[in-house]
Amino acid sequence: MSRTAAAILLSAAMGLPAQAQGPDDWRFEIPPEAAFPTDRNYRLIPLSQAADLVGQRFRGRLVAAKLMPPTPPELAHGVELVQELRLLTPKKDIILIRLDAHTGDFLEVAGAGLTDARRKEAGR
Repeated sequence: MSRTAAAILLSAAMGLPAQAQGPDDWRFEIPPEAAFPTDRNYRLIPLSQAADLVGQRFRGRLVAAKLMPPTPPELAHGVELVQELRLLTPKKDIILIRLDAHTGDFLEVAGAGLTDARRKEAGR
């Protein structure tokens, strides 16, 4: 193959967009139209703290985490940004957990095996 043909193929390949792996692909970015907190003093809880909060309530291993814009109902309650975490339970179920990224409050917990994964509170 000539150098010219190789250069053309390489430049064409570099111009192609990356292929997404599907709707559950965790490599996408937060859309630019998402509203972000404008207060300069706004602080997010660190991922380690979010993982600790989840670990205090559920048994399992953290397998994914990302920052997300709030849903319309969350936005109506004053939530500005969400930490979305996925936990693999001991019974191999995936639990989706949404936390307020500012306060650490639990907003939503969904998935199979919630009862089995839930840690029992001390004194009960």
